[in-house]
Amino acid sequence: MTWPEQRRVLRMIPGLEQAEFVRLGVMHRNTFINAPVLLLPTQQLKTDLRIIFAGQITGVEGYVESAASGFLAGLNLAALAHDAEPSLPPCETALGALIHHITTADPKHFQPMNVNFGLFPDFPSRDKKKDRKLLLAERALAALEGWKIELITEAQRAQKTA
Repeated sequence: MTWPEQRRVLRMIPGLEQAEFVRLGVMHRNTFINAPVLLLPTQQLKTDLRIIFAGQITGVEGYVESAASGFLAGLNLAALAHDAEPSLPPCETALGALIHHITTADPKHFQPMNVNFGLFPDFPSRDKKKDRKLLLAERALAALEGWKIELITEAQRAQKTA
C-alpha cells in the first residue's frame, strides 16, 4: 500500500483519527531472474556463456548465500579465463544444493530460496530424525573436501600448462 493509503486506513481505526505516523510500512521486494530458464548450474547465461550471474538476482536469498554465489561465479570466471571448465560444488553441500535448486526448480513457480536442509539430497537409508542434520553436515563436509581436492588438482594442472 502507498503511504497515503496506509495513513487513510490507519486513521479509520477509532482513536487514531488524528495520529501522527512517524514511520510507515515498506514492502521488501527482491528482483530476480527466472534462473531455471536462463541459467546453467554454473550460473552462466544459457544464451551467452560469457555472462555469469551471481547473488540475489539469481534467486539465492540471504547475505551468506549471495556471497557464496559470488564466490562460485568468481571461481568459474577464473577457470574460464584460464581455458578450464567451470566447476560445481557437490549437491551434498549447502551451496551445491542451493545452486541445484535455483537452476532446476519449476520455472512457473520459481521463487528465491535460502539454504535449508530440505534442499539436500536424501539419504538412501532411514536415519533417526535427531541424527539427520549431523549426518547431512558430515556428508557435506566430506563432499566439500573432495571438491577442494578436485579444484586444487585442476589449478596445479593449469599451472603446469601455463
